[in-house]
Amino acid sequence: MNEIQLSDLTLGRHLAQGSQGRIIELADHPGTVAKLYRTRERGLVDGRALAELVRIRGFVESEGLQVDHFAAWPHTVVLDGLRTAGFLMQRVHDPFLAGFGPTTALAELGLLVDSGDVRSPGIYERVLLMRALAAVMDALHRQGLVLGDLSPRNIAWSVSPIPRVMLLDCDGIRPAGEDGVLPPADTRGWEDPSNAGLPPTADSDRFKLALTIARVLTGDRNAAPGHRPDLTFAGEAGILVGPLTRLMDQAAAPPGLRPTASQWATVLDVRSPWAGAAPPQPPAHPAMRSRGPSPSGEILRPFRRPSR
Repeated sequence: MNEIQLSDLTLGRHLAQGSQGRIIELADHPGTVAKLYRTRERGLVDGRALAELVRIRGFVESEGLQVDHFAAWPHTVVLDGLRTAGFLMQRVHDPFLAGFGPTTALAELGLLVDSGDVRSPGIYERVLLMRALAAVMDALHRQGLVLGDLSPRNIAWSVSPIPRVMLLDCDGIRPAGEDGVLPPADTRGWEDPSNAGLPPTADSDRFKLALTIARVLTGDRNAAPGHRPDLTFAGEAGILVGPLTRLMDQAAAPPGLRPTASQWATVLDVRSPWAGAAPPQPPAHPAMRSRGPSPSGEILRPFRRPSR
């Protein structure tokens, strides 16, 4: 069992703060950070569930890649005496960072949704990013795990050297049908309406995946499967409109009838349709708040159908 006492940690800078706790770097291990739960959360933490996530870490993989390639997974439980206080995980570095003037921050999925005329991946990279997310979710489902709170703040992305994603807040992941580390959470506006107030399931994951794909590909934060999102992309991406529309319609169906993550990953695998497309060449830190073209030469505006 990998565990360490809070008093034995050499805590460094405070890096981030969320509703559940704080992310703090370890001064003597710069590649590791601690997530320490707030006092009110510590009474709700299921230490056994967290220990189980740590235990299975070495068995989680996606498309032949070990978990550290696509998830900031808990690897050590932090105890405060006998109580679970948090956990240690790898620090997310380049290339999952974006530039904001003189500073950098995690390139969260929210930067791809309703962000206006900013430097951002074009539709080619966005499709591949969503394919990467679908592949990771498919891997979790095949291993009996559910992601739960899929939201714009708990997925980081990069297009260097290839489009890929990094799962954040992995203590929200749980074996299907079992209790998680904390009571299940849903980000407002990113819920599965048919699963409101209930524990997450593979099927609620599938709805949220479809919701995410709709919003990232259209750049519209209100896009949803049941609203027939506008998927009429310009250029060669048009070859995906028919298959994606069919899956979106399916995703709006009741639980049990929604497309799997594997189906999404298959449709979003554009290596054949775009075999002649040049691979993306992004800058090290995309300037997310400045105007200009993306690495593939596109601006967000073309993702929306022009008015007639």
